[in-house]
Amino acid sequence: MNLQLTRLPDGREIHCVNPYEVDFSVHEIFNDDLGAHGIELPADGVFLDVGANIGLFSLHLLDLCPAARVFAYEPMPEAHGALARNLEGRAVALALGLGAAPGTASFSYFPGITALSSCHGAVSEEMARGLRRLLAAAPADQEVADILDRTGASARAGESEFIEQLFSSRQVEAPIDTLSNQIRTLGLSRIDLLKIDTEGAEKEVLAGLAEEDWPLIRQLVVEVHLGEAETDIMEQQLQARGYRTSRGRHPLANGGAAVFHIYARRAI
Repeated sequence: MNLQLTRLPDGREIHCVNPYEVDFSVHEIFNDDLGAHGIELPADGVFLDVGANIGLFSLHLLDLCPAARVFAYEPMPEAHGALARNLEGRAVALALGLGAAPGTASFSYFPGITALSSCHGAVSEEMARGLRRLLAAAPADQEVADILDRTGASARAGESEFIEQLFSSRQVEAPIDTLSNQIRTLGLSRIDLLKIDTEGAEKEVLAGLAEEDWPLIRQLVVEVHLGEAETDIMEQQLQARGYRTSRGRHPLANGGAAVFHIYARRAI
């Protein structure tokens, strides 16, 4: 496993698969003001990071709440290798995906852009098309343009070999469990924040939560890759379960694939 080292903006060194990916995730995660969406992070919180990739969101939570218990799920072996090293001694890194039923699933794994990896091929393809569009033309959003420049992607956008390498994929089989099974395995009596970023498997993750376990979930942050109509439905379903919700757009969605964030907090 060929992991690399890179630095975060604060100077910390972390493990990663591709250093150029880290700027994208840092921009998205570290600039997202959860408090502005009503999300509260208790100092001793229990947080689940589903679709953790190399663990930047988990590290962000631990920066804010050093005493929190964090459980991070990442089924892709290379990304999980970086995740385990980045969270060593601070949180639990599980080489596992979550879904509607236990078993295994086939993922399209993108070594060049690990965040595109998904068990939903159509979602991966749409995200890849969106990123290709961003690389093919100067983004209208200056913030996005700046990120592409920092990663070096803009300078190499005309290199066909580099672009094809970025978007090449292979199939990887990975184990899947349900959220309710994990709640019992880990002995959890509450989940203060459930973050889901699974490139199209959002509905399956929530389908794996038994009805009696919904009251344990106090807050959610869900990245939805299934389009605006599905985002509307998911938001309405959370509201029907007693959550107050707000919505945001993925910061790199301008010119790319339509990706939305749902922030939900239990009202009672």
